[in-house]
Amino acid sequence: MSTESYNKILTEFKEKASLKQAIYRNTTEVFGMLKKQLAEIALRLQHDYNVKDPSVEINFKEHSHFEGQLKFSGDMLMVSMHTNIFSFDPSHSMFQSQYIKDDPSLNYCGIIYLHNFLADSIKYNRLADEGTLIARILINKDKHFMVEGEGVLDSLYQDFANNLVTEEKLTDIIERSILFCLDSDLMIPPFAQVKDVTLNQKQSMLVASGFPTSKNIGYQFKSEIEQNNNI
Repeated sequence: MSTESYNKILTEFKEKASLKQAIYRNTTEVFGMLKKQLAEIALRLQHDYNVKDPSVEINFKEHSHFEGQLKFSGDMLMVSMHTNIFSFDPSHSMFQSQYIKDDPSLNYCGIIYLHNFLADSIKYNRLADEGTLIARILINKDKHFMVEGEGVLDSLYQDFANNLVTEEKLTDIIERSILFCLDSDLMIPPFAQVKDVTLNQKQSMLVASGFPTSKNIGYQFKSEIEQNNNI
């Protein structure tokens, strides 16, 4: 005879386990679409720009089932899919929307990340180099999505209730991410900031084929500025 606890487990399986599996399948499908668009954009850029300057290397590589890399000149747009499913924090404004109030299960999401790294960081395996999270795409059970990100990517795709995944929207996200990468230049750090170095640090630099480098050297991210303002 089934106990009350056992019946509750079966209910939780239906409401949580099966739900998360469905979202995982959706996220995997969307990630496949995203990688397909990245490959097509890489081919278009190769065709349209390499005739002007063949020294600008442009290519897309599927590094693994859960990661792809678009290289364009000195930049790398790295896309990756998290294998777990998440829900919004209960204090998040998302729970005030009628969309979630009507069906709280819609707040469960899979996540796809878009990071910007320097291409040389990957090439020379410079493990101390830092990348930037440009955007993350959140996908729910109905294949609706929203984007949290830097610049215009933090405002364009906030309407979770009406944003349905399409190839056109994914292409727009990719193109805007590429532009963000291109607009973020390496800044020369103050001389005083880098003039002192230990022998161990210098030897590590030689092994890693250069100084530890990231695009945020010389400026602060928006989150860091906000954090400093709150101190």
